[in-house]
Amino acid sequence: MNDYIDIFKAVGKQEYVIYKNDYREKLKSNPLVNGLWTVGKWFSFVANTHTWELEFVAGDSKEVIGYDHEEILKENAQFVADFIFKDDFPFVTQVIHLAMKHVNELPMNERPYVYVVFYARSVRKDGKVCTIQNQNIPLVFDEKNIPYVFANIITDISHIYPTNIPHAVLINKSSNQQYHLDPNNLQLAPHRSKFTNRELDVLKLLIRGFTSRKIAEMLTISYETARTHRKNILNKANTKNTGQLINYVLLNKVV
Repeated sequence: MNDYIDIFKAVGKQEYVIYKNDYREKLKSNPLVNGLWTVGKWFSFVANTHTWELEFVAGDSKEVIGYDHEEILKENAQFVADFIFKDDFPFVTQVIHLAMKHVNELPMNERPYVYVVFYARSVRKDGKVCTIQNQNIPLVFDEKNIPYVFANIITDISHIYPTNIPHAVLINKSSNQQYHLDPNNLQLAPHRSKFTNRELDVLKLLIRGFTSRKIAEMLTISYETARTHRKNILNKANTKNTGQLINYVLLNKVV
């Protein structure tokens, strides 16, 4: 069993100044949640780091890790720690610490736009180990724009056989900076994208299933230009088709 106190220490002591406890309406307009997507079975839970309580569980938790919603809520904070594979747990806590430190150093207006995506192993109720993506999204902030309620969207990605586990991507949507982290690299050095801005425009449409001809129409470019962009994107990602490209985007949080 992992000790959830280690997660508490990783978050660090926060002098929260809380002025509103009802956050559900904020979900509808959250700039990060609205842009999320998953490939595979998923479930989510909402954790409050001020009270250290789980407040909500949704999705296919039984399918992903074998626990139903009631079991997760009963285990509460201990569940958050125990579902992380023990060998990956130290890395996860290190990244949480780095992320919270980074947020505290940012201007207040940027803080709501920072989130972390973890790629690590998880332990099912039956003891089997699976690989998951955890999109850790801040939902509620105090008067200093310090997050204290987080949504964790857990997706089983075992079926795409990911490598480089564990790793994480810290993302600042305000500055459009990314920081790629693994156990051998815990430095917050900005990651440079392989793709041009136009290639990213095409990429976003490709993974949504649009053809090159439709993409050309939507971006007001020629069909041949759209095809060239698609070819260049596949080459840069070292993939052969859109299916492989989706897996690449999922594991590297390109968009």
